[in-house]
Amino acid sequence: MLQRNFDQPYPAQEEATSTVAERWQQPTVDLREMGRILRRRYGMVALPPAILAGLALLYVVVVSTLYTATSTVLVDPRRANVVETNQSVLSNFGTDDATIESQTLLIQSVAILERVVRKLKLTDDPEFRPKPGILDPIRRLFSSSGPGDGASPEDAARSRSVEILQKRMKVTRQGTTFLVDINVSSESPQKAAAIANAVADAYFEEQVRAKYDATRIAANWLNGQINDLKSRVVASERAVEDFRSANNLTVSQGVTVNDQQITDLNNKLIAARVQTAEAGAKYDQVQQIAKSGGDPGGINAAISSEMITKLRTQYADIAKNEADLSSRYGQRHPLVANVRAQLRDTKGLINDEIRRILDSTRHDYDIARSREASLKQSLDQLQGVSTSSGQAQVRLHELQREAEANRTLYESYLARSKETTAQESLEMPDSRIVTKASIPIRPSSPKTLLILGLAVMLGLGAGAVLAFLADYLDGRIKTLEQAEAISGVPALAALPSINARELAGRARRGHDELGRYDPKTVKLLPPALQPPLMRYAIDQPGTFFAEAIRAVRLALQRTMRFQPVKVILVSSALDSEGKTTLAGNLAQSLATLGIRTLLVDGDLRNPQLTRALCPRAQVGLLEVALGRATPEQATLVDGSTGLSILPSTAVKQVDIITELMFSERIVDVLDHLRHRYELIIIDSPPLVPLVDGRALAELADRIILAVAWDQTPGEVLSHTISLLSPVSDRILGTVLTQVDLSRLQFYDYYRSSAYLKPYGAASLNPGAAG
Repeated sequence: MLQRNFDQPYPAQEEATSTVAERWQQPTVDLREMGRILRRRYGMVALPPAILAGLALLYVVVVSTLYTATSTVLVDPRRANVVETNQSVLSNFGTDDATIESQTLLIQSVAILERVVRKLKLTDDPEFRPKPGILDPIRRLFSSSGPGDGASPEDAARSRSVEILQKRMKVTRQGTTFLVDINVSSESPQKAAAIANAVADAYFEEQVRAKYDATRIAANWLNGQINDLKSRVVASERAVEDFRSANNLTVSQGVTVNDQQITDLNNKLIAARVQTAEAGAKYDQVQQIAKSGGDPGGINAAISSEMITKLRTQYADIAKNEADLSSRYGQRHPLVANVRAQLRDTKGLINDEIRRILDSTRHDYDIARSREASLKQSLDQLQGVSTSSGQAQVRLHELQREAEANRTLYESYLARSKETTAQESLEMPDSRIVTKASIPIRPSSPKTLLILGLAVMLGLGAGAVLAFLADYLDGRIKTLEQAEAISGVPALAALPSINARELAGRARRGHDELGRYDPKTVKLLPPALQPPLMRYAIDQPGTFFAEAIRAVRLALQRTMRFQPVKVILVSSALDSEGKTTLAGNLAQSLATLGIRTLLVDGDLRNPQLTRALCPRAQVGLLEVALGRATPEQATLVDGSTGLSILPSTAVKQVDIITELMFSERIVDVLDHLRHRYELIIIDSPPLVPLVDGRALAELADRIILAVAWDQTPGEVLSHTISLLSPVSDRILGTVLTQVDLSRLQFYDYYRSSAYLKPYGAASLNPGAAG
């Protein structure tokens, strides 16, 4: 239904309703409302994607087709230098991300691209020559200098070709690997592949050239350092020899002669002391044996003497022979005496030999002591000489260390110079080509589907934003809930608009009646000649329009049961909001129930009701109020419905109208009419621009406000309610007029044509409403 239910709910219903409201709270973002916004503003949503899609399509058609070729390079920082064979020397590249990124930027540097431009002669290629643009003169006005200022035409052309090549080239690293892709786009696939491969080759050539230049600079620097070091080595070695000669510091086998002599004498002295100790020990042994009277034969020298050993052996043999002879012949036998004489001679020889050994021991001891004293004296003399030359030796050692350091540094630089000289002849790049660019078979730009898809997506996004923004800024009233929330009074019904084609068809039905109508008559127009919209609720009782009128009538009847209501003011905030149509149809609907109803055209400035029903009326409300005619003379009756109509004639004197509305004459007229009619419906002037309607509102028992759907701003309705604040308790409610039911589903689905379609088919199409 197109009306509100104003019956008071039972307490149980109120409790249930509040419980359900607490349980089902509205979400922060209402997705259904967002969907309704997009649907009701589908034109605004669809316009940006259509425009962007058209521009994208135009761009795809106009822009040149490009082919992209890709050459993949491996930046290999661990590639060994093949020149240095004595050790595993790695490249001086680092392995961090900064190094790889630096090589990526190097590939697209101006130096490498200039090499490519020269090699492929791109300055002669029309594709890599700048094309004149429409805005070039303007750019020249605002640019103080250009790329060719101060340069030759060839250099300027090459610079412009390099700039174009930079825009056509993209160098990217594959993730975190050492692989770098060189992508070059061109209008020709063969040219794209050739340029991509040329860029890779130029990059390698640049690496080799840079390493060669660095090696050559290092070699030149090393040669200069070697010459300087050579002279320093010669000078330092000459200083060592001169100082050694001056201080008599002759060196033999790395040490001075004096030090060598001291070392030799010291060793000999040690040996002499050992010998003296041995001779002394022997001599002491001999002395002790001599003092104790022991057997001198126990001396070690005697024991070890061969002569004594032989003599003692001989002595033992003789003694044995003596014993044999004595036992055989006796002690006095001549043989025994002879043997004993031999024993005495042998013993004498042994003693003589022992004495000789004792004398020799004493003599050896004396000689050893003398030799030791002589060596010690010589050593003391040499040590004195060494002490006097100690400071000179310290200086000599310092000069020797300096000479040795210079010699070591010289040898190191000399070896490095030889390595560098050998490396000059063979320099290898630190990168290599993994994949050469092949001729592409499909264009890479423009990406038609992607561009169109992005254009449509961006357009839809922009359209959705515009739709949401427009809906947010749109303050016009579109639902009964909005009208009720803004006005603070009940929203009675939504009066749908009637299709203009249907109204025109119904108007054509009065053709026959028009021939019988006298245009000079002052009576009401025949029903067939009256505007179809003024009688639509009567002529089409099964439509939603008539249903909405009955909803307003029901709200009025409900009020009449409890309170005395005679005068009903139907007004609106502004003009053309359908208040006249509402007043006429409501009055006719009440009259068909048998209620004595009077429809008064209270708009003396713009009497639309009178022009629609009785355009030739001679007297009306003004004449009755001024006493020029009686109410009975001015009132016209519609025979088909029994509705009485009090028209208003056109008045040119505006001051009379204003004063009349505030005079007691209008009050007297209404008091007189109250006694003759059960209900009086007044079609009032708009309330905001004119004060006449506000004056009539003071005299009405109830006020019904017509609000044009999707036309009347909310602030206007709020302002209207504030203007009626002195009689706010008399406002019965608001009625939405000229409602497009087919569009209402995007705002209030349950009162739209989609929800009401099963109950009728008439007047569902949008059109003009009176």
